[in-house]
Amino acid sequence: MHIEDEKPGKGGVISIGCIEPLTFNPLLVNSRSYGDLTKLLFNGLVEYNNALKPVLVLADDISFAEGTGQAVVKLKENLHWSDGVRLTSEDVKFTLDTIKNSPDSIYKSKLNRIISYQTVNDVTIKINFGNWQYSAMDSLSFPIIPKHVFVANPNAAPVGTGPYKVSSYSKLKYMELKTNEYSMHNSTSYITTIRVNFIKDTDSFDTAFQSGQIDMINASSYGWEKYKELRNVNTYRYLSRDYEFIAVNFQNPVLAEVEIRKALMYGINRKAIIEKYLLGNASVTDTPIRSDSWMFDGDINKYTYSKAEAQYAINNAKFLLNEKSNIYEREIDGKKQQIRLTFITNSENEYRKKAAEDIKKSLEEIGFVIDLKIMPFEEVKKQMESKKFDLALVGMSFSPESDLYDFLHSTKAVGGKNYGSYSNPRVDALLEESQNSQSQESKYISYLELQRIIKDELPVISLFYKEYALVMRSKVRGEIQADSENLFRTINNWYITESLRQDE
Repeated sequence: MHIEDEKPGKGGVISIGCIEPLTFNPLLVNSRSYGDLTKLLFNGLVEYNNALKPVLVLADDISFAEGTGQAVVKLKENLHWSDGVRLTSEDVKFTLDTIKNSPDSIYKSKLNRIISYQTVNDVTIKINFGNWQYSAMDSLSFPIIPKHVFVANPNAAPVGTGPYKVSSYSKLKYMELKTNEYSMHNSTSYITTIRVNFIKDTDSFDTAFQSGQIDMINASSYGWEKYKELRNVNTYRYLSRDYEFIAVNFQNPVLAEVEIRKALMYGINRKAIIEKYLLGNASVTDTPIRSDSWMFDGDINKYTYSKAEAQYAINNAKFLLNEKSNIYEREIDGKKQQIRLTFITNSENEYRKKAAEDIKKSLEEIGFVIDLKIMPFEEVKKQMESKKFDLALVGMSFSPESDLYDFLHSTKAVGGKNYGSYSNPRVDALLEESQNSQSQESKYISYLELQRIIKDELPVISLFYKEYALVMRSKVRGEIQADSENLFRTINNWYITESLRQDE
């Protein structure tokens, strides 16, 4: 039989790895491997789809009473937990209470805007957001947990609404999942059994995959090329949340000049850095909005590496080379300005240290003088917060919401992530508009204009988004598509090759 002719069928086992958490309550665990696994077991009122758009899942409707910040959340009818117990608004209230009362829940910040909440009936809960309605969808994007399970035993094995349920659990060894007949997804998964092998620590995932103990691994930009060498393995790339950029200090009058920022953008060979240090596993971007986001403007990148364009931008800014000092200079209001900049990055990150050296070299080829300083991350952070830097090569993990308010609004120059003190009244207005509107359409329109301004004004020098990959044994076939929000998004369409289909 040819592989192309093979038909999907039920059965078979897939083994995945997870570091065993201290509790299976997904609201209280900050672990990437368990976070990935929870997508098989739990659902939220709201979740992000593969275009990073918030969509209703357990919620049937979220509406605001006109002129108030009061959201009425109505649950879908007939929802059940994997143990057959009905899901009600009491479970939603218990979930909110759990997050609120936890000192370190990873979802804590989502509740910052919520003033109060109360159940109305079994399927309705009222949530008061005060005057703030924007991103109610994002604020409600966390897993809902069953009150009857976690009140009785905070360390209970997970019970959820996802496509799979826990059928057996052996502490420190494994957990077995079977398809959940009560799933709201009307699960039609071909793969009937998932074995979750507990892995000691992050470093042990590689050994577990190489030795065949697990069938898939979620690998970072640097880590997955080596797996291509293995026989019977496929890789499925996806854009991660990890955005790399150079923060630019607008308090330096040289960097406040847009032509100099253009020279930086043209003068850095982003593709070469990706090839050299990330094995090609990243996607160049001119803005912090990812190309797989529903808010992406759809335009190709405006800037490509060009020494000539960089040089032209320096000339446009009326800087001339001082033959004596070999530094580009100009005079403004009787004050001499030089294109001599301090460039900082953190010592803990091997790729950044090497990339910073390359960037320094590229910029010096077009006439910049760069003083590169590599220091511990805490020191980089301190210098950025106190505005004692010119350029900083750093990274950021953007939430799927991709809200740029904290990143670019002028009021966030202190206490926010607008480290460069960028200020543009139109950008402020667009960010405020998108924060004060419940309409996704108006947010999309605001963000189209924002992306155009970002490309023109370059408040930061965007480099790229890193690409990760789901690495999978080729015994697993079907429509396998991973994304940063759910590795298992298409699991209903995965199946095991026929010869290996009998449950092991």
